[in-house]
Amino acid sequence: MQISSSTDTERNLAIEKVLEDIPGGGVVEKDDFKTASTGMKEGALLGVASDGIYHLTKTARAYDQCSSGSTSLNVYQNHEFKKNDLITDISGVASGVTITAITASGVEYDVLTIADMEVTIPASGLVIQSATSGIQGPSFLYSPVAIATNSVDLTNENNGCGLLVRGRVRKSQLPYPVDSTLEALFPLIRFV
Repeated sequence: MQISSSTDTERNLAIEKVLEDIPGGGVVEKDDFKTASTGMKEGALLGVASDGIYHLTKTARAYDQCSSGSTSLNVYQNHEFKKNDLITDISGVASGVTITAITASGVEYDVLTIADMEVTIPASGLVIQSATSGIQGPSFLYSPVAIATNSVDLTNENNGCGLLVRGRVRKSQLPYPVDSTLEALFPLIRFV
C-alpha cells in the first residue's frame, strides 16, 4: 500500500476573475512599504512611474473623525504609510500634509501625527498618499492603473507580480481600503 500526501493553498479571494492582465506583470518597489512589512498581499492597487516600476497606491481608512485643524489622524492599521509621506483626503479638498510621526495605539489603529488637516475626515473616510504639499485635488503620488493578482515577498530581490486591468475583485478581501473614487479609476474592473 502506498500512502502519499500533499499540501496546497487556495488563492486569495480578492481576485475573482482575470479577464485581462499586463503581459509579463511588473516589478513592485519595495521601498514604498513600511520597514516592518514583509509582503504585499494580492489585491493591492498599483501605479506605474515613468521608469516602468510599479508603486503601491497608499490608502488608509480613518478610525474615527478627524476634525479640521487637527494635528493627528487615527487610521486602521492596514496601511503602508511612513513618516514623511504626504497625505490628503480622497475628495481633494485638502492639500497634502506631511506625516511627522506614526504611533501604534493598541491593536486597532495607528496615530498619524500631521501638520494640520484642512478638512474634517469622517470616521471611515479615506486618505491617500499625495504627490506634493500645497496642491488641492486628488493628486495621487501614484495613480492606480492595475491591481496585483498575487502576493509579493518583500524580503526577496525579485518583487514581480501579475497585474490585473480587466476582471472582477471582491472589495471586502482587498488588503488596503478603497472607495467609489478609486473604483471609478478602473472602469474595466467590477468591484463586488
